[in-house]
Amino acid sequence: MSDIPVVLVTGFLGAGKTTLLNDLLKRPAFRDTAVIINEAGDAGIDHALIETGSDEVMLLEGGCICCRMKGSLNATLNGLLRRRAMDDFAFRRVVVETSGLADPAPVLHALIADPLFNRHFSIAGVTTVVDAANFASTLAHHPEGMTQVALADRILISKADLATADQLAAAEREVAMLNPLAECHVLPASARDGTLLWIDPRETPRPLARRFSATGVGHAVTTASLAFPGRLTQDQVDAWLDRVSDLFGAALLRLKGILHLVEVPQPVVLHGVQGLVYSPGLLANAAGDENRMVLIARGIEEQDLADALTLLAGMARPE
Repeated sequence: MSDIPVVLVTGFLGAGKTTLLNDLLKRPAFRDTAVIINEAGDAGIDHALIETGSDEVMLLEGGCICCRMKGSLNATLNGLLRRRAMDDFAFRRVVVETSGLADPAPVLHALIADPLFNRHFSIAGVTTVVDAANFASTLAHHPEGMTQVALADRILISKADLATADQLAAAEREVAMLNPLAECHVLPASARDGTLLWIDPRETPRPLARRFSATGVGHAVTTASLAFPGRLTQDQVDAWLDRVSDLFGAALLRLKGILHLVEVPQPVVLHGVQGLVYSPGLLANAAGDENRMVLIARGIEEQDLADALTLLAGMARPE
């Protein structure tokens, strides 16, 4: 049985996560989706979508399954698996809407470390919704808002129609500095396309805009990225990951890379969250032959991140 892909949807209170989620659930292409909502979240699923169900599990109009999180996300996902086997609740993907106040790092860490999760599920990615008009205030007063952006694979900037031109430009600039590898979409006011919440795990991450970048973006976050040629061995990558873990520990918020290994014909995708690293698989249709690595950390000097990337690049063998 193939792994069931899971997408985490994050974003600060009032950013518009639930509005987009309601739109996604109305679409026929997503009828085989299970949705987990946090009982401490901003708002519930649109009541007009609910067909039948109980307090814990609801069948939504069109066939989607909605489950209200009770306790940990790991336990809720395991419960869905049992219901799937017992009650023939068929679903091929899972979307998790986290609380607006949640730091996604501990959630991801708990999932990656769970053998049962890894046996049945895989993390397809993290989508973060950002309120263009209030993003500066969110960053200034709520550190979890910064972490939500730093850990994202895709960022959706909402409420652009309510923001000034300067606010929108500032939000785009801050997002790009916090997370240079994430896709970023500004949502038009007239169209709420919920399908943008979903990340296809087969998608190729976008290329780095520059071969090397190191930026102290404020809010105690630093980002460094590097693109470099050559191939690495598995042992070299493992040794480098051990070194990075020893140096930075939990201060390394996110590691994202695409590496060409001597032992593997296709590039390997690597993701890391606060010292725990996993690979969602290989890229079948990768563009280009460069390795790419991004490090996003809190409370770490830019030069330290740059030195770590330079060390990795120095291990690569010429093609």
